[in-house]
Amino acid sequence: MPTSSPRRNSVELILRMAWTDLKLRYQGSVLGFLWTLLKPLLQFAVLYVVFSVFMRVKVEDYQLYLLLGVLMWNYLAEATTNGMFALAQKANIIKKVYFPRIYVVLSASLHHLFALLLSLVVFFVFFFASGKSLPWTAPLLVVSVALLYALVLGLSLLLSVLHLKFRDISQIWEVIVMAGFFLSPIIYPLDVIPAKYHTLLFLNPVTGLIQYSRLLLLQGQLPSLTGALYVTLVTGAILALGIWLFRRHAHMAAEQL
Repeated sequence: MPTSSPRRNSVELILRMAWTDLKLRYQGSVLGFLWTLLKPLLQFAVLYVVFSVFMRVKVEDYQLYLLLGVLMWNYLAEATTNGMFALAQKANIIKKVYFPRIYVVLSASLHHLFALLLSLVVFFVFFFASGKSLPWTAPLLVVSVALLYALVLGLSLLLSVLHLKFRDISQIWEVIVMAGFFLSPIIYPLDVIPAKYHTLLFLNPVTGLIQYSRLLLLQGQLPSLTGALYVTLVTGAILALGIWLFRRHAHMAAEQL
């Protein structure tokens, strides 16, 4: 009888771990998987009321502008935080069974990716309910999501290794994520920030990914070649650094957990 290839077995193991993580995330919850959709929608509702009713932010299709930004940022924040703790959360398994440690972080990032994709389905329900039609640039959103996943995976690999050595990194990352949310144009338009600071804002690749996704979906425009190239190169560099650092130090996980 033919045997499964090692690569196929690895993929099956990663997917099984991701599915288990997703089920455990909502274990004991009355609404279960619905929280995947409800949590970002409730956050969106609060922010929308505050910034469109009370503060009156003037942005065309602000509800879609805000929702897309919230979904993408929440994915980055939750997936990297979960990825940072992934090795520690699987300590019992890691100490008893040998398998490539990177599978743990991969599975953590994948189950959050599934939640993001599910949330994007809801986004498109709002999109079409608003009477909009998809521009020709819309399929390129796949590239933005792929780059966002690569960025999240790279950061998760870096953070998971750093967390083994420096437990304070979790507190530092929490502050960075909170600051990043308010320093990135998620709840407000980019033009409220003086133009001289735009370059500084776009040093953060997440700013570019969110803004370019809005351009592709809401305005039917392509991002600048320079900006797209920068985001791609920075994302690739972070992913490469994460893989390199993880391979150098993850073998000590069992001893450090």
